[in-house]
Amino acid sequence: MKKDGAYAVIFDMDGVIVDSEPVYRLWNQELYRQLKISVPEEIKLQLIGGSAKRKWQLIKEHCGLSQTVEELIQYQYESFQGKECCFKDIQFPAVRPLIESLKSNGVRIALASSSDRERINRVITDCGLVHRFDVVVSKEEFADSKPDPEIFLQTAKRLGQAPAQCIVIEDSTNGLLAATRAGMKKVGVKHPSIPMDLSLADVTIDSLEQLSPTILGEMV
Repeated sequence: MKKDGAYAVIFDMDGVIVDSEPVYRLWNQELYRQLKISVPEEIKLQLIGGSAKRKWQLIKEHCGLSQTVEELIQYQYESFQGKECCFKDIQFPAVRPLIESLKSNGVRIALASSSDRERINRVITDCGLVHRFDVVVSKEEFADSKPDPEIFLQTAKRLGQAPAQCIVIEDSTNGLLAATRAGMKKVGVKHPSIPMDLSLADVTIDSLEQLSPTILGEMV
């Protein structure tokens, strides 16, 4: 394995830390019913891992909605405000052991998510991970989120690592595309029920249990 500090690991949140995509799908289905629209499965898959802005741009274009993108984002925000989810209950069990193993080996780690800061804070608080990440980055800090690479490039800068020395763990096509554009190594995590295109990943796994500091260190 490379010596301590020779590489850093950047985690996505939804679909990597917590199994939240099925929950969000249910919330979105209710939202689509309220808007009286039908969103095809191929469009839904394109939305995973991306920003709310990109989501509503695609849906507005496909469904011909009269509202502005900004109005739709606000409508979603208000609709989701009352939704409750205990993220600890849907945390992937292999997350904490991997994080602790990386930390004990001197590997700096970050969380870079297309979610807003409020939701990120809820997730890491529920899951007991508040002080485990060296850097936490949210979508609000950037004009564009994934698949734009800026979120990963800025995360690498804050970690003090060159992009080529960073390994991104992602479950979405948008996230892997962003990491590719950033010049980073990529691990694609399969979801048991949501078929994502992970072909851009350097390594594809079924669970974080398959990763270790040694395996990750050999990637860079």
